Amino acid sequence: MNKQNENSNTDQTKKTSKRYAFAQKEGDDFSCIKLLDGQNVGIIYKYDKVAFEQAPLDGSDIPLRFTYDIMTNPNEEDILSDDFRNYIGDILVEIVDQQLKEGKADFGK
Repeated sequence: MNKQNENSNTDQTKKTSKRYAFAQKEGDDFSCIKLLDGQNVGIIYKYDKVAFEQAPLDGSDIPLRFTYDIMTNPNEEDILSDDFRNYIGDILVEIVDQQLKEGKADFGK
C-alpha cells in the first residue's frame, strides 16, 4: 500500500529531474517545487515574483531576480542563505530554459 509522506502538503507531484519535482496541492491554482536531494530534501516552495533585468550589467548574462515563499521546511534548513537562493535560482533558470525550448514561454516584446 502506498502512503503519502506525512510531512508533504501536496496531493500531486510530477517528477521532472533528480533535484526537484513539481508539486501541487489540491485546490491551488499554482505549482510548487519540491526538492528531492541534498540537505534541502523535502523543502517545498513556490516562486513569487520573477523578473529579468533590462540589460546585462557586465555584458554577459542577464541577471534574474526572484522572490519565493516556503510552503514546507521539514528539516528547518536555512532558507535565507545565499547557497539556498543560488540553488533554487539555478532550478528556476532550468525551468525557464525548458519552457522556452518547449514553446510554453515567450519573453519577446
